[in-house]
Amino acid sequence: MRIHVSKLAVAFGLMALLVSAPEVWAAEPGAMFHWRPFLGPFHSVLLHFPIGFVTMAFLVDLFYLWRPKANVQPVITLMLGLSVATTVLTIVLGLLRATGAEYDPQMLAAHKNYGIAVGVLTVVTFVFQWLGYRETAGDAPRKLLRGSYRALLLANIGLLVIAGHEGGNLTHGSNYLTKNAPEFVKAMVEDEPEPAAPTATGGNEQEKFYVEKIKPLFDTKCLSCHGPEKQKGKYRIDQPAIALKGGDSEKLAVKSGDPFASNLVRLLLLPPTDDDVMPPAGKGSLTPEEVMNVIRWIQQGAHIPGHKAAETKPAAEKPAVPEK
Repeated sequence: MRIHVSKLAVAFGLMALLVSAPEVWAAEPGAMFHWRPFLGPFHSVLLHFPIGFVTMAFLVDLFYLWRPKANVQPVITLMLGLSVATTVLTIVLGLLRATGAEYDPQMLAAHKNYGIAVGVLTVVTFVFQWLGYRETAGDAPRKLLRGSYRALLLANIGLLVIAGHEGGNLTHGSNYLTKNAPEFVKAMVEDEPEPAAPTATGGNEQEKFYVEKIKPLFDTKCLSCHGPEKQKGKYRIDQPAIALKGGDSEKLAVKSGDPFASNLVRLLLLPPTDDDVMPPAGKGSLTPEEVMNVIRWIQQGAHIPGHKAAETKPAAEKPAVPEK
């Protein structure tokens, strides 16, 4: 066990160094390489390993309970040891990814806390299993350790499901699993009904156009990254003031009456291979008709029901030059 502890200590030390050193000099003179943005996304890759290892340990242990004479406990020890290593790495990468991330703070905190709890529980489960199946353990302690190990393993699986669900909510939104569910399922699992879509008042054709053409487009193509649960670039498409003004870029997102001076249209018209194109690659690009609808909406004044759009300032006219 002493060798295992020393290896774990070295691993923890290296990971602590990685977290505390977010930047190192790149090979190119004068360039700064940032570790956190590079390593953080690998959290989504590595997180599947501890889930698989813990599940495999659980299934093998079920087989052991069915066939007690099978010598499978060393396999379970290996599975749980690998789960400890990959869980710790997953937590470290998750913390790197969370640094500076634009997620809902409460949802991020919930996922982080559940993830750390999974890490602690995995280590404890591994220790109890290892101690419970040592040849030197007495009968009474052995029964207690083995019973505790199985209870911890079951709790670990449940906590993994919760932590994974919270992570899925961060990435895909809290209604990702239920948005296409039957209405009776939504009524059972959703906390509260979605707010009613704004309606145009007074027969305003521009506002009607927004309700029928623009809002559904924003909801399906933009809201997952620029909504209440995630705000990339500190930009929210669901809040009219921010939707029109813009986020971190400090560029006017929507200039009423002038679509081609609007940063929103500029991003929509970028080539698909451009890093700044919106929606980003893999998120479902807009059709030409949808882009034209956005342009038309801005050209007509970017009307949003219940919100007064900023007045468009006309371009200053150049003074007439007297003819000679």
